[in-house]
Amino acid sequence: MNSTTSTTSFRTAGSLAAVLLTAGALSACVAPDVGDDSATPSASTPSAEAAPSTTPTPTRDPLVDAEEAQLPLPADEIADWAREAVPAPGSPGHQNTSSGWMSEHSAQQLTSTNTTLESGDYQLQLACRGEGTITATVTTLDGASAGEGTVCSNATIAFDATIPEQGLVTTLVHEGAPTIYALSVLRVE
Repeated sequence: MNSTTSTTSFRTAGSLAAVLLTAGALSACVAPDVGDDSATPSASTPSAEAAPSTTPTPTRDPLVDAEEAQLPLPADEIADWAREAVPAPGSPGHQNTSSGWMSEHSAQQLTSTNTTLESGDYQLQLACRGEGTITATVTTLDGASAGEGTVCSNATIAFDATIPEQGLVTTLVHEGAPTIYALSVLRVE
């Protein structure tokens, strides 16, 4: 045998050995034997109960759909309404605006933490429309009161917040019928 043939044979044998070692290692990756109980499925025996992994399609709660139908305007129009109901981006001192809707089955409480607001004085404006009531509270990041908050029932209300250190937590709590809201935060100079 010449040196070229023996090198090729060694490479082929080495490759075959690597494949066999890999197959052996993979075959060791099965569930441990649990005894003679043949009803217990293992990784090497497919189970009739095992189904292929799929991403489930979320189903909407019919109660949420019914509540959405009670809103004073369609949910996809809330963001446009919010730009008119409270100060929007571009307004003097504007920091942020949030909007959406709340109901018994969609959201009864929403908490927003803004860690980028610098210490200082702020005015928040909360607009709500619908037959429900939304109560707003404001605190510092460590939970101390940052202002008196407000209760909104089919109105637009301004209230103040003062934060001694960076960050503000705003909590909205809903009661009653489905209600839309818009909340803006303005820096007071």
